[in-house]
Amino acid sequence: MNFEYFIAKRIIDSKAYKSSISAPIIKIGIVAIALGIIVMIIAIGTGVGLQQKIRDKVVAFNGHIIINNYDTNNSQESENPISTNQEFYPSLKRLKALITFRR
Repeated sequence: MNFEYFIAKRIIDSKAYKSSISAPIIKIGIVAIALGIIVMIIAIGTGVGLQQKIRDKVVAFNGHIIINNYDTNNSQESENPISTNQEFYPSLKRLKALITFRR
């Protein structure tokens, strides 16, 4: 048995406690702590939910994967765009054919 629970149970179950002036104060304290915990759980839950929604909206601007030129320019718009004439970059005709084939 938990020691704190044992002590609290003995205080609450005693007859002296029920007739004392501190009984309503202790009950108000218990209710206040319970309400505080409930409010904290709701705040954490809504915070996590809002964080996820904001992350989804930010991803909608750029996407999950962004391909950038490797240079020291840290802006979103690069002065030298990436050339589409690369060995690994498929031709647009082939890509269009693949997209129409998959539908």
